[in-house]
Parts: sequence; C-alpha cells; structure tokens
Amino acid sequence: MLKKLFKQEFKSFSLAPTIAMILLAVFTIIIMTTFMTSFWDQSYNIFVELFSGLIILAYIFTLAAVSICITICTAVRFYRNFFTDEGYLMFTLPVKPSELLLSKILVAACWRLISTICICLSIFGIAFIAVAYIADTGIVQFFQEFFDLFTELISMEWMQEYFIIPLPLILIWLLLMGICGLLFDILFIHTCICVGQLFHKHKIGGAIISYFVLRFVVRIFRQLITLPISDVYLYYDTKSISSGTWILFMSVSLLATAGMCFAMYFICHYIITRKLNLD
Repeated sequence: MLKKLFKQEFKSFSLAPTIAMILLAVFTIIIMTTFMTSFWDQSYNIFVELFSGLIILAYIFTLAAVSICITICTAVRFYRNFFTDEGYLMFTLPVKPSELLLSKILVAACWRLISTICICLSIFGIAFIAVAYIADTGIVQFFQEFFDLFTELISMEWMQEYFIIPLPLILIWLLLMGICGLLFDILFIHTCICVGQLFHKHKIGGAIISYFVLRFVVRIFRQLITLPISDVYLYYDTKSISSGTWILFMSVSLLATAGMCFAMYFICHYIITRKLNLD
C-alpha cells in the first residue's frame, strides 16, 4: 500500500516543482547558448546589456523559486492532507498512519533531491560553458583539460596528507550526512506543523511559533555537539589529531543528525495517532 500512496502523492506533488524546473532549464539553456555564440562580444550594445541583466536576474529568481517551491509544497500538502477536512478522508483509508507519514516524507525527499540535482547541473553547466568561453578554448578541449586537472589534483600527495582518514570513508560520511540532512529538513517542517496543531486556536500561528522555538532548540543542541570539535580544531594542529578522533567526531555528528530525524518522526507519528486535531 505504501507503493500506491507514494505514486499518488508523487503525481499530486509534481505540478508546481515541474513547472519551476522547466523554467530553470529554459533559462539555463538560454544563458549557455549566449556563451556558445558571440552574444557577449556585443556588450557595448544597450539592448544586449538590458537582455543579459534581465535574463540573469530571472535565472537567479528561478533558482530560488525551485527551492522555495519544494518547501511550500511540502508544508501545504502535509497540512491540507492531514489537518483539514481532507484529513477525514485521509485517515479513513485502510492504511497505517505510519504509511501515510512515510509517503509524505519520501515524496518530499525525492523532489528535494531532484531539485538539488537540477540546480547543481544548471549552475555547473553555466559555469563550465562560461569558463570555456573566457579561456577561449573549445568545449571538448576544455572538458578534457578539466578532467586531467581533476585527476591530477586527486592523485597529488598533499591531498593524501591532508586527509588523514581514507577518502572513501569521507565520501561515505558525506553521503550519509546528505541523506540525513535531506530528511531533517523535511521532518523539521512536518514537526512544526504537527506541534502547531496542538494549539486549539491559531494553528498556523502555532506552527510558525513552533518553527522558531524548534530552530532555537536544534541550534543549541548542535552547538553542544560540535563544541568539542571546534575546540580541538582551534587549539590543536589538525595534523596532530589521530584518524580515530576524526572518525569519532564524524560518527557523533552523523548519529546526532540521525537521532534528531528519528525524534522528529516519532513526534509527528505520536501527534497524528494520539493527538489528532482536525479542523
């Protein structure tokens, strides 16, 4: 049943993010095309300057819109489906509340991941073409030179000396931290909305208050976790710190983030199952 819920939620969620990412793709292609032509050689032309300013401004707004759109859709759909009249229908479905909650989390995570990949590809593509234009080399030649430089940097001895722990372990840690961070952002929004429903009146206002309170609590908790790491980094030579110490720090930060994710999931699940307060 979770699979069916995921498919339905994915389709219902997709309209606004898809439109935003299509706009991002259009502006990305336009900007990349200008670098592939002699457009920027005509910078003295007032119409070229006006067009370039407008297209770059529109591109920046579109980048922000993609991220904001995902956040708004995550919050609005969660609130409407669970805590308004739609909730009466939602909770009459023959599925567990945990499956309903997981479908929301997984769909929001997928769309946030898709949007992040699209934004990274867009920025990298424009930067790649722009640098190739400035370097006045062909795109294929520049890509080959970039790949050779990247390979050389990885194989340099200073990279091996700088990373006192194996690079694959760092990459695995970054991947896990990225997944936990992705889930954390979504669960934080869900938790604020769920806590806001505990207010008998002004539930949206309660969710906003919960956002600032929980943000403050999370910040304090993170500072307490990272304080020993920052002290070691400031007062000791990083090369004198053993690899085991760094692995311990990495593990603690990962477990702390994962622990907060589990805690927020438990809060959401508890409120939905035990403290449900529909409008």
